[in-house]
Amino acid sequence: MKSVFVSLLTLVISSSAFAVHSGSSWSQIFADRDAVVEHGYNLHGISLSNACMTDYEIRAISATRECAELVPVKRNIPEGEGGGPITDWVCARYETVHKTAPRTYETPECLRFEGSGEQTPVCTEWGTRDVTVPRTISTQVVITRGEGGTSFFKNFTFPTCDVVQPR
Repeated sequence: MKSVFVSLLTLVISSSAFAVHSGSSWSQIFADRDAVVEHGYNLHGISLSNACMTDYEIRAISATRECAELVPVKRNIPEGEGGGPITDWVCARYETVHKTAPRTYETPECLRFEGSGEQTPVCTEWGTRDVTVPRTISTQVVITRGEGGTSFFKNFTFPTCDVVQPR
């Protein structure tokens, strides 16, 4: 019984010793498959782990493989699972791309809400506003390990593209 307790204690200590936390480096956070990094900026599909910044744009450090052509594939679902034909979309051709995104972009914004009290406010007038991605952004790192997730906030500073070497 004592050896089982020691084994469990060792497992708990070793798994928590490797869990990412607010003091972890960005490379440790990006390497953790249970860590999801959230921020409020549109980087046009460039992940923070592969991003660098110039004065005017955000660039992917390394090229990524993207689907260039989706094709429909029809298949039948067995009767016991609802039955009937469905269409799946499958990538027929991939391309290697070096993504870029403008550092300043327009985003939709509600200019006027109507409704109050028990009513849920509804946007009645839309406009746009310019957003410029700052060099350092606030992120929320969400750890999805286990039943109850945890999270913390951490600032991310984009490296300058001129000094970054492709990986």
